[in-house]
Amino acid sequence: MPLELEDLKHLGVAQGFCELGMFLDADVELERIDADLRHLPEVLAVRVAIYSGLKKWDLMQSLAKKLAEYEPSNPQWWISWAFATRRAENIEAAKVILLDAAKKHPKEPMIHYNLACYECQLGKLNATKERLERAFKLDRELRLIALDDPDLEPLWFL
Repeated sequence: MPLELEDLKHLGVAQGFCELGMFLDADVELERIDADLRHLPEVLAVRVAIYSGLKKWDLMQSLAKKLAEYEPSNPQWWISWAFATRRAENIEAAKVILLDAAKKHPKEPMIHYNLACYECQLGKLNATKERLERAFKLDRELRLIALDDPDLEPLWFL
């Protein structure tokens, strides 16, 4: 069952609150959506953003994992799951998630980019360079992001 107009309005307001960094207000707005519809991916996507903004890594990890299992064709769920796992557990656990995601989404540049960041933080600079090359071939804009990414700092001095 799709969201009705009133629920869509609440979803939009919640998204706006997230963009403003008002995560508690966004959460309140999501609670105004019909309880039978709060499980829909578009609602849960905002919930993932709320958990991220509030640094509730365990909750974000659990929800993003469920979304990746429910909708494995959406690479964003895998990326969110790995992001939260890195913070809730460690980089190695997050890397395992993204290695699996890379098999399912070989053309998703952010998966390769994040894997490069993980490899760099683990001191595996050759693997970092390989992943970055793959990511840059898929999305040249990532070069600009990489210049300021603290996860890639070990590369800056080579």
